[in-house]
Amino acid sequence: MTTTMSPAVSYSAPPPPKRDWRKIGRLAFLYLCSAIVLFWSLAPIYWVVVSSISTRTELYARPYKVWFPSQPTLDHYVELFTSGAQFRDGGYSPTAGLMGSGLRNSLLTSTISAALITVLSSGAGFIFARIKFRGKGFVFYFVMLLMPLPIWVSLISLFFLFSQIGLIDTIQGQVLLFVTFLMPLSVWLMSTFVRDIPSEIEDAALVDGANQWQILFRIIMPLARPGMVAVFLVSFVSTWNNFLIPLIFTRTSNAQPLTVVLTLFIGQYEVSWESMASAAVLTMLPPFLMALFFQRYLVRGLSMGSVK
Repeated sequence: MTTTMSPAVSYSAPPPPKRDWRKIGRLAFLYLCSAIVLFWSLAPIYWVVVSSISTRTELYARPYKVWFPSQPTLDHYVELFTSGAQFRDGGYSPTAGLMGSGLRNSLLTSTISAALITVLSSGAGFIFARIKFRGKGFVFYFVMLLMPLPIWVSLISLFFLFSQIGLIDTIQGQVLLFVTFLMPLSVWLMSTFVRDIPSEIEDAALVDGANQWQILFRIIMPLARPGMVAVFLVSFVSTWNNFLIPLIFTRTSNAQPLTVVLTLFIGQYEVSWESMASAAVLTMLPPFLMALFFQRYLVRGLSMGSVK
């Protein structure tokens, strides 16, 4: 019995894929732009941190060539709360009380303002999103028109009004101002979060006998918790970082926050750059830590409503 051998079949390797140079060029351009933006954002922070741990000799050297101090020190941070100096108007007085009072005032003003804004905007957002009443559209758009209104337009009238009612240089006056100017944005955000919650859940609660207050506190607020956290964080950071309002409406350490205390290191004859840098680092820490630990709530709240 004879067998016939089939001819061997030869397989050639597939040609290598062609490189898409346009795609590679777009990615390279994207990475380059991202690196530039990252450097632009982090370079000032790095400079402040390095300045805060540098000695005065290294910090004032010309030309400046120290990108990291040869002898880093934390003495400037200690001096802020022990024997530091206030240089405003050429005077010289300890900043230990100023830093402590500034930190207290910033925490009180930011926390109270953010809490009030979160509570009030949650209720207002529920009203504008779910409850029907005459003139709702007009009221909502009128509130939204206050959002782009710059504060400096009404500074003179507000300062005169607050002077008459005794709210200059007080925590209460700052809280009232921040709540007023941050409420429109917060109401818009919370109304958006509430609209994203399925109305069928509320209909089922109404069938079970729940009233509007029970729906708000037992259904809407738990479901809109990421949005409430986002509103609280945005309000807290906006209040903490604000400089113009405290600068105009505060005069003494009774109500001056850290943003105003930072200007007290600029004197008539010298500027304490190392102390100012140390105070700036301490001022940046609270909002940075809040954004770091609550970023998942912030991103989720700002991107979508909470739907369960």
